[in-house]
Formats: sequence, C-alpha cells, structure tokens
Amino acid sequence: MITDLLESIGNRLLRLDPDALQRFQDFDGKLICLELVGIDRRLYLSPGETGITIREVSEDEPDVTLSGSPLAFAQLGLRGLHVTLFREGKMEIKGDVELGQSLQRFVEEVDIDWEELLSRYIGDVAAHQSGNLVRGLNDWRNNAHHTAKRNVSEYLQEEARLLATASSVARFTNAVDDLRSAADRLEQRVQRLQALLS
Repeated sequence: MITDLLESIGNRLLRLDPDALQRFQDFDGKLICLELVGIDRRLYLSPGETGITIREVSEDEPDVTLSGSPLAFAQLGLRGLHVTLFREGKMEIKGDVELGQSLQRFVEEVDIDWEELLSRYIGDVAAHQSGNLVRGLNDWRNNAHHTAKRNVSEYLQEEARLLATASSVARFTNAVDDLRSAADRLEQRVQRLQALLS
C-alpha cells in the first residue's frame, strides 16, 4: 500500500537528522492533512514519539490542511522555495495556520546529510561529486533566475519603455514634492494678500 511506503520513507528521513525526530514530537496528537491537488487524494499524518503514521482515511477533523500539487510538496523540502510556493498560491494552509507555519519551519530546518546517505550506496567520492553537481545546478538555477529577472526588467524599462526606471521615478516624485511646496507657498501668499485687502 502506498501509505505504508510513504510512512516508511518519512520515518527513515526523520531518523537521518538527529534532532528532527525530537522536534517532530512537538506535533504529537495533531492530525495533519496533505491534500494532493490534481490527483484528488488526501493523506492524514499523525506525528508521534516514534515517528509518523500515514493513513488515507480519517474520521477526525484535521487540525491543519496543506493543499498543493505533488510537485509543490516535493519542492516544499527544498530550501528557499517554501515561501515562494505559498506566496505564488501553489500551496495553501487551511485550519490552524500557526500549526501550518510551524510545520513549514520544521520542514525547512530538517538537515539531512544527503551526501552521507548516498555514500553508503555509491561511495564517498561519487557521493561528494554528486553533491557538487547538485549544488552547482542549484547555483546555476538561482543565477539564471536572477539574470532573467534583471534582463526582463531592463528590457521593459530601456527598450520597450513600458516601465519607468528607478531614477525616473525618483525625479518625478522630487518634482511632485517641489510642486507641492510651491503650491503651499503660493497659497500662503494668497492668504496674506487677502488678509491685507480685508
């Protein structure tokens, strides 16, 4: 059964971080629902002292429900992506939002030494090279994202002239401030002249 496999994998992963299982006990007694959007499936997680129990059906109401696609759940464990997933609406928290945020922090803080795990199967050197490859790909992805963002911004500002540059906006706001000050001074002069004529 798929839930038994996921439960086994989840508990093994928890044991790979020495502190994770201890921190996971903070969720003991809570019922967490993972709603897999797109495949219309729900998994109910019950954290406990020895790990996690996963079921497909629960008669109890979950304390919190995390909704997202299977890909979004896979990305949830990648550092730096969890905030983006929620901000972009790829994942959603329903129910006890504080519990959901605690789960987010827990997932972010799990520190599994993937190279050590991989070295058991392919050796130290190959595991280290694999780790370097993954880190290199991650750096490349981040650099490509920032470069594309900068290029699009420059194109929209300089070539297409659809967006104002930061310096143009600053000049405009300064001009508006100067105009507002001049209008205030003019209004004071008009009031002084009216007072003299009255």
